[in-house]
Amino acid sequence: MKTWVLRIILMLQILGLVGLYAYHANIENNGKTYLLECHSVDPRDLLSGDYIFLRYDISVPPETLSDAGKDRGNVVYVLLHSVGSVWEIDEVSPVPPTGDVPFLKGRINGSQIDYGIERYYVPEGKGKYVPGDLRAEIVVQLDGTAQLKRLYSAGKPWPK
Repeated sequence: MKTWVLRIILMLQILGLVGLYAYHANIENNGKTYLLECHSVDPRDLLSGDYIFLRYDISVPPETLSDAGKDRGNVVYVLLHSVGSVWEIDEVSPVPPTGDVPFLKGRINGSQIDYGIERYYVPEGKGKYVPGDLRAEIVVQLDGTAQLKRLYSAGKPWPK
C-alpha cells in the first residue's frame, strides 16, 4: 500500500481526536456551570470497567408534566432554579425556553429524564466504594446540552 494513503488515514485519525477534544473543551470553557444532587445506582460493569451510573434528583419529572410529554424518547427542556448551592427542577416543557433562564435538554425514558450525563468513569478499584453524598458539577451549553465535569463528596472532588 502506498505510504501517502497511510499518512492520510493517520492524519484523519489525529484530526478526529483533536476535534473531539476541542468540542468538549469548548463546552467547558463557554458553558455555564451548575451543581446537582445525585446518587449512585450501579457502580461496576465487567466490560466497561469501573464507572458510576448516576441518578439525579432532577431525573424524576414532576407530576405536572402532561401525559403527552411523557412519551418515551420525547425531548423536554428542564428549567432549573437555585436552592442554596445546588440546582433543582423548576418546570418541564416540550419547547425550549426563551431568555436567560438556566435549563437542561433531556429525553424522556420511561418514568425518568435522561440528560446524557448519567455515566461517570472512575479509576479502577474506586467504583466499589461510592459515597452516598455525591454532587455533580455539570457544564451546560446554550442549547441545554450538558456535560459532566466532576463529582464531589463532602465538598471535595471525588474520586481522589
